[in-house]
Parts: sequence; C-alpha cells; structure tokens
Amino acid sequence: MDNPAPRTATFGWVALAALLADQLTKWLVVASIPYPTYHPGAGAGEPVRVLGDAVWLVHVGNKGAAWGLGADHPGTKLFLVGLALAVLALVWFKRREFLHELAGGQLAFGLFVGGALGNVVDRVARDHVVDFVDIHLPFELLGSRRWPAFNVADACICVGVALYFAFLWRHDRALRRRIAEQSGRGTADRGPADS
Repeated sequence: MDNPAPRTATFGWVALAALLADQLTKWLVVASIPYPTYHPGAGAGEPVRVLGDAVWLVHVGNKGAAWGLGADHPGTKLFLVGLALAVLALVWFKRREFLHELAGGQLAFGLFVGGALGNVVDRVARDHVVDFVDIHLPFELLGSRRWPAFNVADACICVGVALYFAFLWRHDRALRRRIAEQSGRGTADRGPADS
C-alpha cells in the first residue's frame, strides 16, 4: 500500500518553500526599491530593468484582488483574507483526496497553498500585497502592453492551479484508457453464448 506520509511531507515542504520564496523576494523589493515605483519618472524611484524593456522590477501595493479589483472598497481586505482562509481550510480538509488520488497533487497544492499564504501574510502585515514583477508585452492585450504587476505568490498560485488541471487531465486520460482496455478485454473474453 502507498504510504501517504511522503506525499503529505512533499506538500508541506513545497508550501513552505513557496511561502519563504515569496516573502524573501518581497522583503528584498521593500528594502531596495522605493514605494511606489511603477512608471519611469513617476513615483518614488525608477524601475529596475531586468530584461531590457520586457521585464522590470517595480514596487507597488495592491489592496484589491487580481488586477486591483475592489481596491477602493473598504471591506476588500477582510473579504479577501476571509476568502483565502476559507479556501485554505477547504484544501486542508480535502487534502487526502487532493493529495493522494492525483499524482502530482502534492506539488500543485503545495504551490497554491504557499502562494495563498504569502498574500495573506501581506494583507495582514502590510495592509496590501507587494507586487514587483512588471512584464511588458510585445503586443497589445486588453488595451495595454503591460501585464499587471505580480509577485512570487501570484505565480505560485497560477502555476499550482495549472499543474493541478494538467495532472487531473492526465489522470482522467489514463483512467479512461484503462476502462477502455478493460471493456475491450471483457467483451473479447466473453464467448458468443455469454452475449
């Protein structure tokens, strides 16, 4: 029988690594790039160009959800912290199902949980989420050539969810193949009298 302890340990270590990477990178940004820094010549400092004009390091605060949605509403912080904690509780209570039925689930959910915790820590400790990766697109998307600034936690959440769906798709495909093989074998094993 498969031992669940290593998978749960992997989940925990991945979540911890994601949380620490997120908080360390935010600490480095807060310590080295003045707030707010987003556009050249506007704000307290200048963006740090990492890959020419493609990727900049900035220092902005997001009080809202993704892309700053709801930032001006007074109840946003409480709602987002509560929502994140509710989702984390759901993942915790369903962890056996999520982590043990799906190969790779521990990696996917470790990234998701670590990222979610990273942004919750920011909302509670700083009153906003520190965003610092600013990507400039070679094409226009929704009226802009800039992707909204994000952080390591956001990346971990997105990658974790994408991995979960990729692993789920792979698991579903393998399950369907096994069922089809068993169905084909089952009808081939039966004789004409059995039909």
